[in-house]
Amino acid sequence: LKNIKLFKPFEYLVKMYGIPSYNEIDPTSFFSISYMFLFGAMFGDLGQGFVLLLGGIILAKAKRNKILGGLLLRLGLSSMIFGTLYGAVFGFEDIIPALLMRPFENINKVLAGAVVIAIVLILISYIFGIVNKLKRKDIEEGIFGKDGLVGLLFYICLLTLIGGKLLGKTILPMETGVVIILLSIALMIFKEPLSNLIMGKKPLYNEDISGYYIEGVFSIIETLLSMLSGTVSFIRVGAFALTHVGLFIAFQTIGELIGTTAGNIIVLILGNIIIIGLEGLIVFIQGLRLQYYELFSRYYKGEGKEFNPINIK
Repeated sequence: LKNIKLFKPFEYLVKMYGIPSYNEIDPTSFFSISYMFLFGAMFGDLGQGFVLLLGGIILAKAKRNKILGGLLLRLGLSSMIFGTLYGAVFGFEDIIPALLMRPFENINKVLAGAVVIAIVLILISYIFGIVNKLKRKDIEEGIFGKDGLVGLLFYICLLTLIGGKLLGKTILPMETGVVIILLSIALMIFKEPLSNLIMGKKPLYNEDISGYYIEGVFSIIETLLSMLSGTVSFIRVGAFALTHVGLFIAFQTIGELIGTTAGNIIVLILGNIIIIGLEGLIVFIQGLRLQYYELFSRYYKGEGKEFNPINIK
């Protein structure tokens, strides 16, 4: 894997899923940018992000923890950027102004923004998936598959119709949308005979015809559900941004109930430690979950073998 210094530590997380093949795009760059963005959006705090950055710098100097240190450093920096946008410093929202918005005061915008982020990332993953499949000369999946060109058309059309209904606007006429969706479904069901016909392969079916079409119909249902659930799954990005604020408010309330300045300070310090350690870990895992299950599953196989040269001493 060959990536710039900024993305280098994220190669470790990519390798946990698999090594890219020669006929597959190295996903490290896209993974790094999107993962830092998701982590920062869920864990946006200038002060807590600085603690992560500081911990990353300390660990990066130790040879054994260089990768973890590099990851923490970059994720901490992302958290600091979003903390500045949210106007949050160690949980307090009255120290600096919010350059973008305060999540707890704009709940609907935060959740809607998470869905928009989902759509953008999924569309990019579709494009990567199409490129990877065509590089492997897999016309069946690259053009007619659920993660191919037809699947992308199906997803865009579905989003347009649903978005139009929710916004109360006619982005795409219902009749046109239904025709495109039905045509896309037909192409996905007939993907094997169509691709074999284009490639000049015989027989057109590699299995029992009746079994193929029964499986094809059920796969369309699965595709529809996965598209909707995959998009909605990203709402957790907004939910964790809100949870991050809510958790600190809980500790702040406990500190006030104690009634002493010293007790309040101790509770706030312990609260920040718990938030950085526990919630930071949860957000780290949730970010990986979104990458592996909602994005990688659409465009990345990771079935390659890493080159490990033999060293003769």
